[in-house]
Amino acid sequence: MTTSRRILVTAGSTRSRSLNALLARAVADELARRDRDHQLVSLDDHEMPIYHGDHEDEHGVPATAHDLAALLRDAGGLLIASPEYNGSFSPLLKNSIDWVTRTDMGVLRDTFVGLMAASPGRGGGVRGLAMVRTWFENMRLIVATTDLSIPRVNEHITGEPGMPTFDIETRAAIAAWVDTYLVEFDEYCTGRPPA
Repeated sequence: MTTSRRILVTAGSTRSRSLNALLARAVADELARRDRDHQLVSLDDHEMPIYHGDHEDEHGVPATAHDLAALLRDAGGLLIASPEYNGSFSPLLKNSIDWVTRTDMGVLRDTFVGLMAASPGRGGGVRGLAMVRTWFENMRLIVATTDLSIPRVNEHITGEPGMPTFDIETRAAIAAWVDTYLVEFDEYCTGRPPA
């Protein structure tokens, strides 16, 4: 159970034209429409070296990991748009979580996690999402029942060059998923386990 109603939204990619960063922004917009306390966080603002025990022994945990951990401690929810890399998830996401947990193994303990992915492929990133879910559940985190997967995402992007957005159908799917997550999140916040 968490006492914080703030929801962090992030993507496991910082590429300038990242489809999953676009998805994270769309989800943050939906939270704003519902007047939900939220913060869109770019992992680009929290750069960290590849985790290595010797590096930690010599230099300690990076300040950026402490900063990200502080944001996570102040949030009750975490929504991650996770790209699929070779059937798994991004090294950026893995490395960020690895470093953050070095500040405090329990930093995510009271966080209700939601997972989503957008992919140009037919699978919609579901293989990567399954691995993220398993990883988080192995860490004993609570993950929302339903993931959001957007396959063939390139077919659902509209808007002017440099200002992409999703088509109406995809925006509706995103909105419905956000509503589903929020029902479980609110139950989690009141101490009732998600159904």
